[in-house]
Amino acid sequence: MAFDRRYLKKHGNQWLVVIKVPERLRKAIGKAHLKHPLHTDSLAVANREKFRVVATLKEQLEKSEAELRRKSKEAPDLLADEALRWREAVERSEDDPSFYAYEDEEGNVIEDGHDITLALVRDRAEEIAVKEGVTRAKDFHAVAIGQASPITKLINKWLAERPMKPRQQVDYRRAVEKFAGWLAATKLPVSIEAVTRKIAGRYVTDVFVEGGTHPKTANKDISCLSSLWKWAELKGHAEENIWRGQALAKREVPKDEQKRPYTDAEMKKLFSGEPGELLSDFMHIAALSGMRVDEIARLKAENIVEDCFDITIAKTKAGIRMVPIHPALKPIVARRIDGKKAEDPLFPELPVPKKGSAVERSQKVVKAFTAYRRKMEVDDVPESARQSRVDFHSFRRFFITKAEQAEKLPHFIEAVVGHKRLGMSLGGYSAGPLREQFRAVVEAVKLPQDRNKTDPAPSVQDPAAAS
Repeated sequence: MAFDRRYLKKHGNQWLVVIKVPERLRKAIGKAHLKHPLHTDSLAVANREKFRVVATLKEQLEKSEAELRRKSKEAPDLLADEALRWREAVERSEDDPSFYAYEDEEGNVIEDGHDITLALVRDRAEEIAVKEGVTRAKDFHAVAIGQASPITKLINKWLAERPMKPRQQVDYRRAVEKFAGWLAATKLPVSIEAVTRKIAGRYVTDVFVEGGTHPKTANKDISCLSSLWKWAELKGHAEENIWRGQALAKREVPKDEQKRPYTDAEMKKLFSGEPGELLSDFMHIAALSGMRVDEIARLKAENIVEDCFDITIAKTKAGIRMVPIHPALKPIVARRIDGKKAEDPLFPELPVPKKGSAVERSQKVVKAFTAYRRKMEVDDVPESARQSRVDFHSFRRFFITKAEQAEKLPHFIEAVVGHKRLGMSLGGYSAGPLREQFRAVVEAVKLPQDRNKTDPAPSVQDPAAAS
């Protein structure tokens, strides 16, 4: 073993023990590698002393791993991590003739390091078979020798090829890690090649159906997993998408639980309070433009163009549009852009999320509005529902409802609010309505308290929710 340099690195003429810190633990530990000096320039002495130090450092990693699991309430598969460490050893033994190789005094190789490493992997697999079963042992062996890939180790590559918002990435990652944790806890294989359609079906039944998960929540997770398997099938890791057809039947939402616009009475109540300038501005813009809360939060001075809100980033392609500024909003917009440079945000009060953060810029407004709405006693939570039927998005529903009640054409309304227009003619061929037609839709909507008493518009009692 004189040439064994595992865990060793020379610094000057002295040997150090160096252990790589797994990426998931680096934030907690604060470094990418753990190092410990051995105070010797002898490789033989370093080999003799290193295993005691390695054991101590690995114990530190295990404690950090346990703390991470406690905080996140997740159950990462430590066996999969170990299998990957063995894979590194197997790959190194192929490239490095001195790895696990013994030499006699004349320099002749007595043992083949690669064969020794593979033998050790088999020995470890036999130990796992005794403790955790043959299935787990076979999966461990396949990963360790490079024939299979742990599901969680494919996440970063998969997400890198699927552009999405940071918040969406968090949801996708959580769904996959949740499934991998269930596999480990159930003593099932955690490599993507070994997971079958039968196992996927069992997961859906055990976790979602018997667990009483709402179909919408369950299908969100299943959709995330299906996305990973489609990618894995394309890359050759999986033979089929085992999640195809696994979605739960969608629950028909009763009419009395469907999201809805605000009634005139609710609008008067919301606008009669004192929400503060930031929230008041957001409420007015949402109600008189039909814009989504994220679209409003992203506005900069440069997005005020030709008396319009120029929406350049949106939820969908149809969302890229110009929304005329309602006459009642002009004082707000003028105050907001006064003295600002083109790149300055219209709402500097909102925190700017760090790059890659799952927090949306609009989150502060949404939370503040929910508290304000409840304070003003504007709420509607049916006994059988989990959420209120009204929320910030109900301003958008209000706008669409009032535009329709003003007899504006549906495809004009769709264009203003950024909904996809149906059909080949309007959805594919048309360049869209004229600016004047957009403006006519916007100016047809008025807040209830602004209406002429001699010409009242019909009140919103309980119209079908617009999305």
